[in-house]
Amino acid sequence: MVVTSLTLCYTYPECMAVPYPDSNASLLNVYRSPYFDALGFGLEHQAPEGCEVNAASYLIRHGAIYANDDEYEDYIKPFLYKLEKHRGGFSGPLEFLNKWQSPIDENHLEDLTPSGAVDAEKVGGHLVKRYPQLVPTVKRVLADLKSRTYDTARAFIKAFPDNNNIEIVRLNKKNLNNGTRALLPHKACSAFSKSPGTKEQHEFLSVYNPPISERFSPYTPDNYNFSTYDILALQSLCGYESAIRGERSPICKLFQDAEWMAYEYAWDMKYAYMVGPLNPLSNYLGYPWLLAQSELFETIDRNPDENQNVTTGWPSSQRFFLSFTHREVPPFVATALGIFNSSAQCGYDEFPTDHVNYARAWKMSDLIPFLGHVGMEKIVCERPGWVVGSEVKKEEYVRFIANTAPRPLPHCQSGPGASCPLSKFKEIIRAGAEKFGAFDEVCKNK
Repeated sequence: MVVTSLTLCYTYPECMAVPYPDSNASLLNVYRSPYFDALGFGLEHQAPEGCEVNAASYLIRHGAIYANDDEYEDYIKPFLYKLEKHRGGFSGPLEFLNKWQSPIDENHLEDLTPSGAVDAEKVGGHLVKRYPQLVPTVKRVLADLKSRTYDTARAFIKAFPDNNNIEIVRLNKKNLNNGTRALLPHKACSAFSKSPGTKEQHEFLSVYNPPISERFSPYTPDNYNFSTYDILALQSLCGYESAIRGERSPICKLFQDAEWMAYEYAWDMKYAYMVGPLNPLSNYLGYPWLLAQSELFETIDRNPDENQNVTTGWPSSQRFFLSFTHREVPPFVATALGIFNSSAQCGYDEFPTDHVNYARAWKMSDLIPFLGHVGMEKIVCERPGWVVGSEVKKEEYVRFIANTAPRPLPHCQSGPGASCPLSKFKEIIRAGAEKFGAFDEVCKNK
């Protein structure tokens, strides 16, 4: 597998998840792969010259789990049952399936795997190096009651100095308020459903999976046929097994480059409808976190005192804020910001169901592998030649990071390193909060 110099993997030498031998290498098993940095637009993650990051807040997806329970019940488990009944009949490139055993532990489907905990600590160490001046201020992090997010947080902060004195606050939808509900917006919204996009995804599966089944047919037992969902199960198992075992699964090599592209496209389509720009709820579910962080960044510079712990929920000296959540939440925030959205007036034409749209903007490989994250930075820059009294004038900017790659805001990137002036960002947030503030009404919450 060839990996470009821009694809930096902090888990395993080859990033493991999917072989894609191209000079523009990427990892296509996006929702089930170990963490890897996004390519982005080539902007440096380091603060621009003359600037420093004086606060940052991150939403982080949990680390690798054994399997998503819905996916396991819907198509992985049926495939494993079918496979068990036909042991010994596979040949050629499929011969290894005669002895291959699933690494998924049914009793711990959505628990953090041992390799997931190792990866979490490594990505934590990665952020320690990125923010050496902010990390020592961390006294508290947020996670919900699910064991996979709590265990991820616990492993993640092992890389932090004085980690024994960092508190992990666990939240659920019963104790969420207008600020902290941002961690679990979909669970605090009665109208949210995981069903949008399923119909369109299944339509596309019926296009790209049959040719794969036909290609496998000479190597299968008599009376055995790879169904559409068998192919989906196999491709998903490539990522899950790689993440669980800590080495690339032999399943991965069964599929060709275009087939991985199609698999990625199928899930991008699903998530565009479920948690992305094709779901009318997404902006409403993304703005609570943006609004909360915007207010937090303002508050921490207003003569912080002992009361800040009560008003913000964070220790008064803290400048680096980490919240551990699920794969649905970073896409909500990305949608509200428009950083992965199509520039077309209507995004529906971005996902035809009869072929792959390679030019689409919505590519979640840059955002939500295991431990994928979106971050918001407050940057302070000195303006050369600008002096007020005896002090050099400083200006404030906001920048967003998706898996280490800076992502410019579509309509605000005039600052250093394509950042957004804080004053302009406040206007954007105020307008968004006004437009998408009816959270409970839209969510039909009682």
